[in-house]
Amino acid sequence: MKTSVENVADLCESSEDNCKKFIDRIIKTNREVFMMSSLLDKQMCGYDLIKEIFSRCDVFLSQGAVYPVLYTLEGEGLLHAEYSKGDMRSKKYSLTLSGRKVAEKDVEDFAKALEQVSLLLKR
Repeated sequence: MKTSVENVADLCESSEDNCKKFIDRIIKTNREVFMMSSLLDKQMCGYDLIKEIFSRCDVFLSQGAVYPVLYTLEGEGLLHAEYSKGDMRSKKYSLTLSGRKVAEKDVEDFAKALEQVSLLLKR
């Protein structure tokens, strides 16, 4: 039979797993915002974005989830892509001026939306 301390530990662990599940879903559903947020800091290739989001958020985005977003944002004129010097296989992506404005606004709006959702759930 488990002690109350062990039951609390199980509950906390279960709660963390459940929280992780929601965080994972939020990030994967809104990956464009997280990708553009990462590109506000520096120019990156798709693999760098995958690593950055994993290290910051502990959420793995596959290449199949990242590259279509990069191509779409590039097509919309929000990203600029260029090949790295000496490496014609790897494109580095950076935000255009309009892309930077959109990214900053989207990150701000996303944060506000999360605050509003949190308030709604606490009612």
